[in-house]
Amino acid sequence: MQPTLRNSMTRHPHSIRLDENVVTARRLMDSLHVRHLPVLKAGALVGVISDRDLKLVKGDASGVLIEDLCVDDPVTVDIDTNLFVVASLMAERPMGSVLITESGKLAGIFTTTDACRVLADLLHPERR
Repeated sequence: MQPTLRNSMTRHPHSIRLDENVVTARRLMDSLHVRHLPVLKAGALVGVISDRDLKLVKGDASGVLIEDLCVDDPVTVDIDTNLFVVASLMAERPMGSVLITESGKLAGIFTTTDACRVLADLLHPERR
């Protein structure tokens, strides 16, 4: 059976508001042990921020807002997109995550960690 994106993504990912600051994002990422946060404005998906983006800020980050750093045109795909298509896209372009939507709303995130879980499952010795 072909793995699906619906069954391979991280559902209902934590997110951060566009008007939050970088310090809040760092704390949230550290406490959740994640490297990507979808960015919302009034509940609508408007971007994504990664730990790599946060590393660009040197010194006092309390005045730096998420909107100053986030990728405001994130790669998004529908929940029914074939997993092969998403994995190929991530391999071709340097991206650590793809945001997943269902009926236009954020439904999940598919990260390189999720991709490694799928690969490990496929390569598991008991499945051969």
